Amino acid sequence: MPHSSPRYAPLSTDCGGGAVHMHGGGMAGGGRWGPAAGGMARGRAAGDFAGMGFGSGTKFNGGYAAPGAIITTGGSGADLGCGGMGCAGGQAGCFGEVVQSHGELMHVGRGGGDWVTETTYKYVGHGAGDLAVVVTQKRNYTACVGLIAVIVLVGVAIALCPSPTPATTIVKFARVFPTPATSLPPPPRKKCMFWGDPHISTFDGARPSFYGDGEFWIVKHDEVQIQGRYMGTPFTLGLAATQKVVVGGPFLKGNTIEVEPVEHAYGGHILVNGQPVLLEFGTYQVGDVATIRYDGVGELPDRAASQWTSRIVHMDLPMGITFTVFRWGNYLDLKLEMTQVTGGQDGSCGNFNGDPADDTTTAILARGARVTDNDLLFSSRAVTAFTTEEAEMLRRHCPAEELVKGELACRKDLPQNAETVQVNACVFDFCFGMNEHALQTAKNYATPGDKKAANM
Repeated sequence: MPHSSPRYAPLSTDCGGGAVHMHGGGMAGGGRWGPAAGGMARGRAAGDFAGMGFGSGTKFNGGYAAPGAIITTGGSGADLGCGGMGCAGGQAGCFGEVVQSHGELMHVGRGGGDWVTETTYKYVGHGAGDLAVVVTQKRNYTACVGLIAVIVLVGVAIALCPSPTPATTIVKFARVFPTPATSLPPPPRKKCMFWGDPHISTFDGARPSFYGDGEFWIVKHDEVQIQGRYMGTPFTLGLAATQKVVVGGPFLKGNTIEVEPVEHAYGGHILVNGQPVLLEFGTYQVGDVATIRYDGVGELPDRAASQWTSRIVHMDLPMGITFTVFRWGNYLDLKLEMTQVTGGQDGSCGNFNGDPADDTTTAILARGARVTDNDLLFSSRAVTAFTTEEAEMLRRHCPAEELVKGELACRKDLPQNAETVQVNACVFDFCFGMNEHALQTAKNYATPGDKKAANM
């Protein structure tokens, strides 16, 4: 009988009415096929089991069984070691594979043989066939075992080796606090003061004076328009004092408010749109734009006037502007409080730019302090006068160079048809506008009649 080298040969037998299937174990390495009688395991095992998996020497019905193998007969199943042997539906398999074969399980004697590939001959009838050789391949699981071992070792190594600590990137974020809402500080609110003949303190603190007669801008702006009339009096020897003021412009929606001194010779009224109001102390509303309050309460800009009865006009105007007018017999004192208006402003109160140096009388006159006919808010112009005292001062105390410069500047500022008296009044301001005590000089040239009129 031919033998081959593979270790695995499938074979089967009947086992008490069942079939014994075996795979993964071998029979009688180096053995032989024996007669069926007494050599076939049928109901009772009659051979010796040898080969892979039967190392324990456990004897079962005259043979040997592998550790953990369960062999049953009489219709039961048997599992054997790596493979399995079973009857009545039992089957043998290795590594999850089930192979069935229908051969004969032969007694090949005792020995330490091996499973080998055998040639099986099958009778196919008289002259109707031939003998066929069936060769079952040897299955070598060494590579599988090795691969599994490697996988297990790798798994163990991974489990035992500490996992590498992943690189940690620490991102530091600066704590951002919401910026608290901040509001810009309100623009500065400043005062412009007029008192006496007329002394002026501008918004920026300069001290110009306007002694010549005429109508001048107090605040010159497209929206806010305040004008003053400066006129000489007997008490000032012709040097001008503030005689009348008017407030108007778009910010008053076309309304005008005028205030005059108390004596009727100098006006004697408070007027709204040309009509007298507040003949006595009280309050008057100018539409929805302004409120006028007339009383005797207020801080005087000139303490020298405290000897007289106070009659004070308080105007609450748009844009937060307050204008206070102190009414005396023949002149007015003023206090104007406001913030700088958008777009810039100018006039006798200066340009409100924080620099007093450019608020001199000559600088303000050069910027157009005199009101032109087209911009005049008063109903008419006053008649300009130029006294003897003023003429004498101009001749004696104004240097020739200043006279020339003054005349050139005034003729440029005044209308072309301006009279000589108007030009002289303008030049007087050019020469003495920054002299707060011009009246003291004028007294030196006063006539006996003028001194009597001025109660000197």
